[in-house]
Amino acid sequence: MMKIDVKGHSTYCYTGGKPFDAAKPTVIFIHGVLNDHSVWILQTRFLAHHGWNVLAIDLPGHCRSAGTPPASVEDAADFILALMDAAGLKQAALVGHSFGSLIALETAARAQHEWDVLGGEKRAQLLERAADLFEQNRAHLMALAVREGGKTPPNALSEVREATDLLRYYALRART
Repeated sequence: MMKIDVKGHSTYCYTGGKPFDAAKPTVIFIHGVLNDHSVWILQTRFLAHHGWNVLAIDLPGHCRSAGTPPASVEDAADFILALMDAAGLKQAALVGHSFGSLIALETAARAQHEWDVLGGEKRAQLLERAADLFEQNRAHLMALAVREGGKTPPNALSEVREATDLLRYYALRART
């Protein structure tokens, strides 16, 4: 657990039981309306114990975070970008639930310029690295899809393969 000052207010971030290290890849989990960081307990613990930083946040005005709740998706996206800046993060994977997914999409859209500036080859390398990680962690991802998503093992395998194929497809597209 850690607190980060964002825009003059204390923001609660659950770290999955591991210390935060801005040099590691980071996932920011964004909850939905009337929720808090606790909806991400299983996911954050898993990733934190498998080489990732995790920040399962309480949005302003929710649970353990101070401040006024965001009035719009755009306000919340501004908050996420300010949180990343306060935490010293130049990039992070964003995962959202319900309202949190809209916040994640808006935040990503606002960060599009930084993605474009990387250039096609660097973007391709990042996408291929993600595909490699999916393949290396296939058994874990399949188990999550079966346990949490109700998939059958063959369907879980198909889901992981499809995600990997899409990552490699977009890596190829980034190079052309």
